[in-house]
Amino acid sequence: MGLYRRTDSRFWWMSYTWKGEQYFESTKCRSKALAKKILTKREGEIAMQLFRVGQQGEQMSFKELCQEFESAHVPTLAANTQTNVRVFLENMQTFFGDRSLADIDAKSVIDYRNYRKGQPSRMNSARKIKGTTVNREMAYLRCMCNFAIERKYISGNPAKGAKPFDERRERPAKRMLTLEEEQRILENAPPYLRVAIVLLAQTGGRTYPEGFSLRWDQIDLDHSVIFFGGKTKTEGSSEPVPLTGLAHDVPLRWKKEQGGRSPFLFPSPVKPDQPITTLKTAWKTTLRNAGVAHFPIY
Repeated sequence: MGLYRRTDSRFWWMSYTWKGEQYFESTKCRSKALAKKILTKREGEIAMQLFRVGQQGEQMSFKELCQEFESAHVPTLAANTQTNVRVFLENMQTFFGDRSLADIDAKSVIDYRNYRKGQPSRMNSARKIKGTTVNREMAYLRCMCNFAIERKYISGNPAKGAKPFDERRERPAKRMLTLEEEQRILENAPPYLRVAIVLLAQTGGRTYPEGFSLRWDQIDLDHSVIFFGGKTKTEGSSEPVPLTGLAHDVPLRWKKEQGGRSPFLFPSPVKPDQPITTLKTAWKTTLRNAGVAHFPIY
């Protein structure tokens, strides 16, 4: 094994022996120090039997890996997650394009991470993409690289050591609402949101996905108990919860107003047989009308 220069190339070349045969390969770099590191890595791959001549990653493009990963892995995910992952894959393909898997290293992965962080947000072009979003994309990039390793396309994961962004820095500071602010929010909230706020606050501060998926058969108004069940964070969260007087009276009045038109407490105005799925617009409007600075509803 060794490094040498060729008259017809500007790069350093390396020669090595694998299974009794000698091979010659360009290091694709002009720095001798870096070429030595590449040769050392190749020696390690051969010693640990991780190297294969003509490894498929040298011929497979990143775009082809995306297509194979999408076909094999994405259909196993939930519908909403599938949509997000396909957006992630589209962003990755835009950056890496038709590069071969062998040409994607740790530096190019870091370049991608920083490139994405500097792009404008889809929802607000005046803001940059959040580190949280980039971290999710990087998680799937690592997953894709592990997928490629399992299929013997590459021997190592170039995204393994990429440091994630600190998501805590982007989270809004928590603060306590004043009683006056709470009152203004309740006064300006649409009826269904007002009912939900009271019900969830009176039953232990449940999350809104838990509350808005509630069906009427989960509330026993005769015995003043509610059964959350379904998609709760922990098994203990599915235990029946006693209702306070307020948490009993508000849903009771709401049920009379609804007239049994839907099995859900908070039916979609478009599809009554399905629950409301998002509150973003209603929440922003409520806070604006109440004169309260925006904060996440959760």
